[in-house]
Amino acid sequence: MFSESMLLVRPEHLNHHGYLFGGRLLEWLDEQSYIAATTRMDPAANLVTVGIDNVEFHHPVRLGAVLRFRSCPAHVGRTSITIFTSVAVLPEEQTIFQALVTFVALGNDARPTSIAPLLRKPYKPDTVEERKRWREVERRRRGVKK
Repeated sequence: MFSESMLLVRPEHLNHHGYLFGGRLLEWLDEQSYIAATTRMDPAANLVTVGIDNVEFHHPVRLGAVLRFRSCPAHVGRTSITIFTSVAVLPEEQTIFQALVTFVALGNDARPTSIAPLLRKPYKPDTVEERKRWREVERRRRGVKK
């Protein structure tokens, strides 16, 4: 199940060369991934970002661009949930960025806690692409390179 949203690149989002600040895109990525994660969780869930993989920008983004963020779960661990988010420029559908963003559930003591009771329903990868992402997260957790 995907969650999707769009953002318009405005002048305050640009660097002095007229391109989108990379840090702004990372902020949006984190926010959109968080929204995708929390919509699958109990409202009491306290999630914090612990990692964003492979920060690599594929194309520059200019003023007036419309960005589409598409997010879906990629993996659920004991205390964490990982969300895959891709960012494309519309209407060309040119992918400019994609990443896995991992969040950890914290308990009232600010320590990692089990995520399973906080999920509205268990996540099981159904499609070939979802299973591929699940295995990729598992490989990375074991420290295995591609």
